[in-house]
Amino acid sequence: MRAGDPMRVAVYYRNEDVRLEERPVPALQPGDLLVQMEACGLCAGETAEVYQLPRAPRVIGHEPTGMVVALGDGVTRFRVGDRVFAHHHVPCMSCHQCLRGRYTLCEHFHQTHLDPGGFAEYFRVPAEIVRLDTHRLPESLSFEEGTVIEPMACCYKGLRITPTNAGDTLAVVGTGFMGLCFVQLACLTPAAQIVSIGRNEWRLARARAMGATKTLNPSQVDAVAEMREITEGRGADAVFLTSPSRASLDLAVSLVAPGGTLHINAPPEDPGPHLSGYDLFFRELHVNSAYSASHLDTRAVLDLLGAGRVRAAPLITHRFGLDGVGKGIELILSRGQSLKVVIRPSLTTSPALSSRESQTNLPKEGLPVATGSARASGR
Repeated sequence: MRAGDPMRVAVYYRNEDVRLEERPVPALQPGDLLVQMEACGLCAGETAEVYQLPRAPRVIGHEPTGMVVALGDGVTRFRVGDRVFAHHHVPCMSCHQCLRGRYTLCEHFHQTHLDPGGFAEYFRVPAEIVRLDTHRLPESLSFEEGTVIEPMACCYKGLRITPTNAGDTLAVVGTGFMGLCFVQLACLTPAAQIVSIGRNEWRLARARAMGATKTLNPSQVDAVAEMREITEGRGADAVFLTSPSRASLDLAVSLVAPGGTLHINAPPEDPGPHLSGYDLFFRELHVNSAYSASHLDTRAVLDLLGAGRVRAAPLITHRFGLDGVGKGIELILSRGQSLKVVIRPSLTTSPALSSRESQTNLPKEGLPVATGSARASGR
């Protein structure tokens, strides 16, 4: 495969319109890598039209793993044939935010990307990402399992910045993929109880299998009363919110014990005010959040997965080819019996449209204006 040769990519136009198209294989600059994509996870944030439509059409996918097939000039740390994971953003390491360890708030962090994106047969890893946040996969991890590194790192960051003491009760609101990542990672803390809270019984059963000591379904029980019952009236010492709904945020606030911490891991669908200043002051609540993850978090999760201390395989429920990204989006939005959807180019069966053919197939009304709120968290 040479630069400029045609390759297949999945191009996002809207949730109901993801097309298999042809794009040229990217050309390498010094320090870059060209990677043949083997697996790439589909993130719930990639279904949030309020976030995606202003940038459409675009090649999405930011959780890829693959095989190095070409090296840019000057690359010495990697070889052709290496199995790798590559993050999609890296910080500059020298700005005001970076010097304070707030890497994901670095302006440069948001300007770095994989080329053209993860849902492509081949993608270019820019030199700065090669240097800072590209890693060989250990033999113990498959390509599919490696796709969990980036999203689980976002949860790892949330736990890293949230104090946990021996004997604490941790609550995780939301039982999707991110919620179950939190459950697994919480098992590595000194907490005594890990309570998973959600309305999907299939996912609650998965949470129990992954280490939750108790599960609560708010559609069947009073979750706040139950939490107080199991904590001698206090509430949870830390609550990790992974659902974007207003109802979930209100529930999460009610679950936090006085002096406890609310960690927000999903952008609220409703941008209006949520937290009461009265609660924050008189209950001495602490609130933090984690947008995305840094090179420190991806490295830590890679090591945990490689050592078998957390597991990726139970989180992966569906696999599709590049022509199945739309089906994956439907699964995520249905919030049924699914967790992580992985895209494998080897499973692709449909022929790709040329870029020109794709443009002529655009709806007459064009792309819609982004309105409404995001239905899932994103980064």
